[in-house]
Amino acid sequence: MRYPSLMADEAASLAGPVFLSGPVFLSGPMGAGKSTLARELAARLGVPAVDLDARVEAAAAKPIPRIFAEDGEPAFRALEREAARACLAEPPAVVALGGGTVTDRATRRALLRGGVLITLQAAPEELARRVGSGEGRPLLAGDPVAALRRVLAERAPAYAECHGVVRTDREGALEEALRLVRERPVPVPLGERSYAVEIGVGVRRRLRARLAGASRAILVADSNTAPWRDALAEAGDVRVDLEEGEAHKDVAAVARIWDAALDASVDRRACVVAVGGGVVGDLAGFAAASLLRGVAFGQVPTSLLAMVDSSVGGKTGFNRAQGKNLVGAFHQPRFVLCDVETLSTLPAEERVAGLAEVLKAAWLDGEAAVAALERDAEALRAGDEAATIGAIRRSVALKARVVEADEREAGQRMVLNLGHTVGHGLEAAAGYGALRHGEAVGLGLVAAARVGVALGDLDAEQAGRLERLVGALGLPVDLDRRLDEAVWGFVGADKKRAGAQIRFVVPGPPGTTRIAPLSVEAIRAAVAV
Repeated sequence: MRYPSLMADEAASLAGPVFLSGPVFLSGPMGAGKSTLARELAARLGVPAVDLDARVEAAAAKPIPRIFAEDGEPAFRALEREAARACLAEPPAVVALGGGTVTDRATRRALLRGGVLITLQAAPEELARRVGSGEGRPLLAGDPVAALRRVLAERAPAYAECHGVVRTDREGALEEALRLVRERPVPVPLGERSYAVEIGVGVRRRLRARLAGASRAILVADSNTAPWRDALAEAGDVRVDLEEGEAHKDVAAVARIWDAALDASVDRRACVVAVGGGVVGDLAGFAAASLLRGVAFGQVPTSLLAMVDSSVGGKTGFNRAQGKNLVGAFHQPRFVLCDVETLSTLPAEERVAGLAEVLKAAWLDGEAAVAALERDAEALRAGDEAATIGAIRRSVALKARVVEADEREAGQRMVLNLGHTVGHGLEAAAGYGALRHGEAVGLGLVAAARVGVALGDLDAEQAGRLERLVGALGLPVDLDRRLDEAVWGFVGADKKRAGAQIRFVVPGPPGTTRIAPLSVEAIRAAVAV
């Protein structure tokens, strides 16, 4: 089969070389066109096309129907897993996977990490038409359409974990696949709740396409995002304008979203879309989580801090007088569009504040990420586009890995709170809005480094390196003058506490942290050193 192309002007926007550092894997059900698209995509990329089924047949020295009949499906799947993983060690190619290759979780995650994994989709009736009667397709015996519906339902969680989805029963499949290879969105693999974070220039313009399945769209923004809110307003059926800033991150703001949606008689197929920074995202996300017991949610973050942290992972909520984000819910977005063009209207101080979360992610990631940040610090402070896209991508990829392992913050995800325990205390004590969240996190990283030294996890040289990076990124480092009794009162109310102790993220050298149960007094003594 051949896939029609986009219009010439659309295709022109996809021009330019694509450099592959690893394989491209095409997944999806039988009949989706994996082999055909693999050949066409490989020709455009100038790399070989590989058919995994052919490799399995060569390894077994018999066709797939005989493998099923004589050796059974488990034997076939074992050969398939081995052949798929072997592609990761070979030069870049476009690999047409078997329909069930990605149903093995370990294999699927390996392909996600080592290459670009694209899921191909088409309507069941079209799939059945393409494969015919099912001859040579053991899983399609009987009624092919019914069998395909069953297979699609069973494999939906596996197919959802990918860098992107391409419909092969619509126009432009080849160009869409090329776009995914070029941009390489960052996947957040969570079964059927998976999504990919799209990062680049102009990606906000995809909002209408991402809302294609929604009955209504509730667009939530604040005055900080006026230029982008107005440009995207046509994508929203209901528009909610919030007061800007942490001082207004309260239940009253959530109620405004609820009431606007309910007054418009939205149903459960509606989607709430946050256009703005972390405050807007947290409020809109909680409104979506609770509205009609849960509706879809999407993010168009317009601050660096939101792009690299709060827009990914599903944490939502609002503040109370006792502390920050003490009421909330986990509710994953359906899509995240990180358009670096929106950072052009961000005040320099706000953009720099977002670099605290970039530093946190780099320290959690390891030495290579920290070294890259040291190299790019000046460019990031200046707002260099390429450096910013790279920093966002690395930060989001780190967060996606952590969320994948511990979505509900039962253990490993708590490492993402590095710098936040004291940081939140400083932010709350100063009065929301007096100290930017990123500035508070930067100071919190300085405090965490001192705790690391006091506990023997971090030597003085590495602690100094962390503090120097905070300063090199343009963030404040004057921690001592900001510490007072009010700060420690808010630290004691931290939502990560267990009884009288705080589960504190203690940094070691880059790439190492641990969670230590510490009293407020112990943290205070270590920070005062």
